[in-house]
Amino acid sequence: MLKVKARRVFVQRMKTRWGRCTPASACIRLNTDLAKKPPECLEYIVVHERGHLLEPTHNERFAALLDLHLPRWQHLRKQLNRLPVRHEGWEF
Repeated sequence: MLKVKARRVFVQRMKTRWGRCTPASACIRLNTDLAKKPPECLEYIVVHERGHLLEPTHNERFAALLDLHLPRWQHLRKQLNRLPVRHEGWEF
C-alpha cells in the first residue's frame, strides 16, 4: 500500500476523466461513474491518483510505484479504458 495520504478526497461527476490529483494541495477527485465499474478498477484509480502525490508525472518512477503497489495495474487500466467514461442510459 502506498504510504501517502491525500488531504482531501471527493467524488464528482466528470465527463472525460476517471480521476484527478492535484499534488500541490494533495487533493484527489474521483469520477462518480467509477461506482458503476468493477471494484478492482476503482482500486486502480485510487492507487494511480495516490501515486501522483509522490510523482506528479507519468514517468518511469510513477510506473515503478504502480508496479510495486498494484502489479496488475496495466491490465486494470486496459479493462477500465475499454468501458465508457459516462453512460447516461442505465436501466434499473
